[in-house]
Amino acid sequence: MAGEELKLADVPPPREDPPPPPPDEAPPEELHTGTEQPGDAHGAKPGLPQLDQTTFASQLFWLLVSFVVLYVVISRFAAPKIGGVIEGRANRIRDDVNAAGAAQRAGEEAIENYERALTEARGRALKLSEEIRATVQAEINSKSETAARQLAADLQKAEARVVQMRTNAMARVRDVAREATADIVARLTGEMPTVNEVDQAVASVLGRG
Repeated sequence: MAGEELKLADVPPPREDPPPPPPDEAPPEELHTGTEQPGDAHGAKPGLPQLDQTTFASQLFWLLVSFVVLYVVISRFAAPKIGGVIEGRANRIRDDVNAAGAAQRAGEEAIENYERALTEARGRALKLSEEIRATVQAEINSKSETAARQLAADLQKAEARVVQMRTNAMARVRDVAREATADIVARLTGEMPTVNEVDQAVASVLGRG
């Protein structure tokens, strides 16, 4: 009896099962993260909401309403502003192109006027230089002719003066020669020669010279 009581004491007591969870708490393995979609009536998970055929009509309606509102906003507000900006830019570009064309034409006209004025100035300068050269040449010719005539007149006057001086000199020489001849003859012969004899003797000597 003592051995049987010892064996019964060594047997572990039976394991008790844990109490069942309350009905309002879900088991740990059935906790959800909040991102899962609830299943349908048959337990299957649905796809994208946009592909749900039951909402096609409402989707088309709101799509049409959104399109109309967007069209009205763009056509009434955005499009006029964009068109105004585009038109203003086009006008500025056109004005700039016109201004550039006008500036180019003005530059070309200025270059043509400059070239024409330069050509006219060259022509006037050439004509003026020809006139000045002709005038100077005429003055030179006139002065040369005047100088030549003056020189000829001066030369004639000089020749006349030379002739007169020569004549005067010869007359003085004759007088001196007559006096010297009369004096020499008187000293040599002791008699005074006559005037005719002295003149003949001087004339013969001067005629040989």
